[in-house]
Amino acid sequence: MSIWRKWGEIMASNKLPAAILNQILKGGHAQIWFNGLELMTAQKFELKMSGNVETIEVIGSMSDYSIYNGWSGSGTLERLKIDSSIVKLIVDAFMSGVMPECEMVALIDNPSTGQRERCRIGVITFTEVTIMALDKRANINESIPFNFSDFEFLETIAA
Repeated sequence: MSIWRKWGEIMASNKLPAAILNQILKGGHAQIWFNGLELMTAQKFELKMSGNVETIEVIGSMSDYSIYNGWSGSGTLERLKIDSSIVKLIVDAFMSGVMPECEMVALIDNPSTGQRERCRIGVITFTEVTIMALDKRANINESIPFNFSDFEFLETIAA
């Protein structure tokens, strides 16, 4: 039986079995490393890859066509602020004009199934830095947006 047929039967019954629920990945089972150091206070992490496409029009056709010209990567790291290490690194880079060589590795683990997904990004260019933000009754968070030009899956979860 194909996985799609089985999925169709599950959806038709309007109930998700525990086996499926246990396969859902949760952020509480994730880790992020920045230049080899684990970020213990990470709250959110997002990586996106976008295709760079050029739209062309051809005489005699009512359709537009797209030509793939490569990709670009962007992301955001959000963490509870406990030190100034990353902010200082970015400010120094902006002031000197020289971006540091940085690498991030993200891992999401599913203890129920023993499966893991892990990826690495490199050639990171920071795009913005909040030097300081204060809120009287709130934890201080850092949101660090960046672009990247190198990506690889180190582990993936099979269907």
